[in-house]
Amino acid sequence: MKPPSIEQLLNGIPSSLGSCGAVLREIEAELRSPQCSLSTVGAAIEKDPDLTSRLLRLGNSPFYGYTSRLTSVAEAISLIGIQRVQDLLQASSIIERFSGVEEKYVNMQSFWRHSLACGIAARVVAMELRLPKPDKFFVAGLLHDVGRLVLLGQSPDAAQQVFVLYNSRRMLLREAEMKVLGFDHQQIGGALLRHWKYPVALVGAVASHHHPAMAEVGRQEASVVHFCDYLVNAMQIGCSGEQYAPPLSMKVWEGLHLPLETVSSIVGAVDDQIDAVLAAFLRH
Repeated sequence: MKPPSIEQLLNGIPSSLGSCGAVLREIEAELRSPQCSLSTVGAAIEKDPDLTSRLLRLGNSPFYGYTSRLTSVAEAISLIGIQRVQDLLQASSIIERFSGVEEKYVNMQSFWRHSLACGIAARVVAMELRLPKPDKFFVAGLLHDVGRLVLLGQSPDAAQQVFVLYNSRRMLLREAEMKVLGFDHQQIGGALLRHWKYPVALVGAVASHHHPAMAEVGRQEASVVHFCDYLVNAMQIGCSGEQYAPPLSMKVWEGLHLPLETVSSIVGAVDDQIDAVLAAFLRH
């Protein structure tokens, strides 16, 4: 069977981000409006009770670490910020969009545990390095393996060929993807985010997280995600289908200029936050 192209895989992916799509469009419209305020954005979010609940759970989790408990969407927006809230809602909607993927080869709870842990680590690294907009790094870490879900959901036969080859030979999963498809989950994920009109830096981070030096844009984001993916694999938190830890590029590690003693604090932050963040993002 001839494997599908990336374009064919994306043909079955709508531009909508699931049930949160309408809320996100309303928020975007509010942000463009001269009358935009915390209350109007909060009112848009509150139209979706599940989304409201997730936002408050996340706002009250160790992810943000506020000392006082948030009790309303408006309060959460005022402390977290409208742009950060929008990023978190988009991340939440993408998780929902892929909730129906068959679990023959990848356990979805484990997949998102790995992805969220990578996002948490990326955000902590960005804060340690004083990089702007650390929540953008969280989203990049969260979505780094989303291309694998596209393959599993849109072409189960091609995914089966990949996993049959992968299980029969000692190789990285992305190497099996390349041999069967001619491209890998990085490229699928980058194409998906272009399809959804995400910022180019985020596209570059996802499309090049195994080879950040190849990123034309988003190289810093790709480097952070590359390191965090390695770290989370070493911590054995969740699994995106890969049994073997992808190698860490020493060039990337050295380029981050991350003090070695901070790695333990990153590990500690992931351990402290992962369960609460998982509970905030996933339906139960």
